[in-house]
Amino acid sequence: MVTDSSIAYFIAMFIVFVIATSFSIGWAKADGIKPITDKFELGYIEDLEVKEKVKPEVTVVVKELDEVEELKRKVQIAKLKRELAELEKPVFNNDLFNDCVDILAGLGVPKRKAKAEAQVIFEKYPDIKDHNDFIERYGKR
Repeated sequence: MVTDSSIAYFIAMFIVFVIATSFSIGWAKADGIKPITDKFELGYIEDLEVKEKVKPEVTVVVKELDEVEELKRKVQIAKLKRELAELEKPVFNNDLFNDCVDILAGLGVPKRKAKAEAQVIFEKYPDIKDHNDFIERYGKR
């Protein structure tokens, strides 16, 4: 029959056996024991055969522009800018437009608003020839 004291005896003997075995293994391998420090290893570096990375060949194409091509390009840009300025230029008579803005300002319309309204009327009715025609169109709107 197994008693409590015999179970405790077996456990104590097992602990003594583990300690004795660990001590003897440690004694046998005492040559490879490292001293205890507060530093620890984070990882290992293994020298494996490093394969060369194949870099794709990149061909850089540089188009050299000579001066003639550059000047032709600048001339074309200047022509396009001039054409754009002509398209943006108002079609109507500038003196008539300024007189009409002054007429609206004389009627009590603020200068900025008078200019905007005159612009709208002249764009809507490009056939305005004189001041009376403008005042009629302004009155009808």
